[in-house]
Amino acid sequence: MRGLFLNAVASTALLTAMGAPAAAIQTEIAADCAVAISGCANVASSQVVTSNGVAIYAAGFFQTYSPVTALDMVQRVPGFSLSGGDEGRRGLADSFGNLLINGSRPSNKSISLQTVLQRIPVGDVERIELVQEALPQYDMRGHPRLVNVILREGAGNAGSYTLLARLSDANRVGPNMDLSYSTRAGDAEFTFGLEGGWSGNRVRRREKLLVDGGTRLTERRFDNDQRHFQRIVPTFTMNWEMSERSTLLFDARAEWWEWRRTQRSFIDNPDGDRIRFEQNATDNSGDMWSATATHTFELTPQLSLQTIGLISREQWDDGPEAFETFTPTAGFVGATIFEASGEYEETALRSTVSWNPNSRHSLEFGAETAINARDSAFFLFDDDGTTITPIDVPVSVTRVEETRSELFANHVWSVSDRLSLETGLRYEFSEIEQTGDAEQSRSFTYAKPSVTLNWRHDDENRFRLSARRDVAQLSFGKFASSVDLSDNNSVLGNPDYVPQRTWTVEAEWERRFGDGSFSLVVGHDWVQDLDDFIPVVSGGEVFDAPGNIGDGTNFRVTANLTTPLDRFGLRNAVLDTFLEWYNTDVEDPLTFENRPWSGFREWELRLDYRQTFPEAQIAWGWDYFWLSDGEIYRAQEFRLQGFTDGDLDLYVETTRYWGVTIRAGIDGVINNGDDRERVFYDGSRADGIIDAIEYQNASMGDTAYIRVRGTF
Repeated sequence: MRGLFLNAVASTALLTAMGAPAAAIQTEIAADCAVAISGCANVASSQVVTSNGVAIYAAGFFQTYSPVTALDMVQRVPGFSLSGGDEGRRGLADSFGNLLINGSRPSNKSISLQTVLQRIPVGDVERIELVQEALPQYDMRGHPRLVNVILREGAGNAGSYTLLARLSDANRVGPNMDLSYSTRAGDAEFTFGLEGGWSGNRVRRREKLLVDGGTRLTERRFDNDQRHFQRIVPTFTMNWEMSERSTLLFDARAEWWEWRRTQRSFIDNPDGDRIRFEQNATDNSGDMWSATATHTFELTPQLSLQTIGLISREQWDDGPEAFETFTPTAGFVGATIFEASGEYEETALRSTVSWNPNSRHSLEFGAETAINARDSAFFLFDDDGTTITPIDVPVSVTRVEETRSELFANHVWSVSDRLSLETGLRYEFSEIEQTGDAEQSRSFTYAKPSVTLNWRHDDENRFRLSARRDVAQLSFGKFASSVDLSDNNSVLGNPDYVPQRTWTVEAEWERRFGDGSFSLVVGHDWVQDLDDFIPVVSGGEVFDAPGNIGDGTNFRVTANLTTPLDRFGLRNAVLDTFLEWYNTDVEDPLTFENRPWSGFREWELRLDYRQTFPEAQIAWGWDYFWLSDGEIYRAQEFRLQGFTDGDLDLYVETTRYWGVTIRAGIDGVINNGDDRERVFYDGSRADGIIDAIEYQNASMGDTAYIRVRGTF
């Protein structure tokens, strides 16, 4: 496997070297663009301009890809991947993405960056700037690269739409739509959006269970799991230029959803002494809403103040879900009934002062506070056909509240025209209190420094070296117990686990050649109190619980290549390659032997190919995604999760008709299902005594779709 990785990296480097001469034939940069970025509006469509760490792509650069919205354009910027930050974390500090619109961040948590870009017609985009290093005039927020979408004067009063119909393997059609319209009223721009639709798919699982140490087949299981999901999502955005020095951005989003599942299972024993039928049906529904307000005030040309407020609320209900068992002789045998509900709330306020004393320095400092809470409850009952009896599960009803505050400061220094230094320090104070079935209150304080050095050797080659400390947030869901009746698996809530802390050192080399790019990142992580599963004994039973199993390491290598394929005879064709390799290590708390981290895959590969025929206004392409096997270690179980043949998607699209883009495609072309092996031990996994082995293959089949995207 390691040899395969080295060969892949060597092949990627070879392609990069072959692409290097393309830089020599790059079209000569217009003189005014070489002086200032703002003068690049008149660059010919075939040119890519590089100036002082910023690559400028004129709108015409993307014509080959037949874009309809700004999202289509950003997705085709070589060597760039759109990121909304770590939106799963509570608060605002880690949720800043790597996208700017006219130099400012467009949204924060309430509306995704993909949605923002999808609602900007391609005709409103003047150019796209790729910021390739930390520069004082840009707020990088820890990202190695940013994209700045520059809109033309008078942009607005336009709409966009996406209509999608999917045909699942279950022969169910799922329509979806996304509509938006932007208009101006005085100094304010308003965008109204509506997303929604429904979908239905089927999961087919085939299992076999071997007992007596995994030597005797005792059970075959055939599951058909039919699912249905529907939702509606209205959104609203206001961008108001209150004065020459003051702007207000307001985002709001709401969502209502319902998810239903009906599963029927047939189980037979090869010995012929046991046949049974199982079924369960569930209904999960909920709603949420969130709003973000960002006010920016320019005190002086060098000094500005920004305040961001966020409020979000969510609630959901699940069940009651009855897992019923029948046999041919006795009929109804019994049922286990599951019922759950929960609420989540988040409120955050962040204030930042930004100071740019001169062209070489920028400094920001400020504070943030966030108040978060999660109520969760689930109940289990046993139904024997006569009496419904509650089943006691520890930590099944609980509330977790967190108050977190943070002080921060960041400094960007352009040491020279080719060298820049970005430093930062965040200091976090948090208090978490749990009530209900478990009661506990704890406080944490952590310092999180970071430093990044960028060196631009020339316009083609850049190097980045960074070091930082990160502290993970405690997942509220891990404070409460959970069960998965389909897998006959339970996890006990743990109020005692602490956040894992990570020191990271990372080095990157990026090379750009013509319309392509190559980057190689090598990183090493040192983790304290790695978050994993620990065994807990409760009521005479052994449960798995989230917990900390000690210190671990992760050495990783990431290669990313975007290369045109004209030199290979494929005109207007581009191949994007992403390859990542992890080598994780931790001492197992049961066996005291070193092993990989639970849930981590050693390999990840993504390939994205697209070829356009401009004269015919047709394009086609495919993307392929593959993961290596993953291992999960628990107290009395070991799991091996496979990805079998990977995921291959195909599509063909045209822009010939009615000024819209029509795409037809198939997702999961070679979907033969994902394999899983579960090894159950008689007692502790450390004893190595195998009790039974379960093999499973689960598949949703392929999905065909037609998508129409346009603007008005």
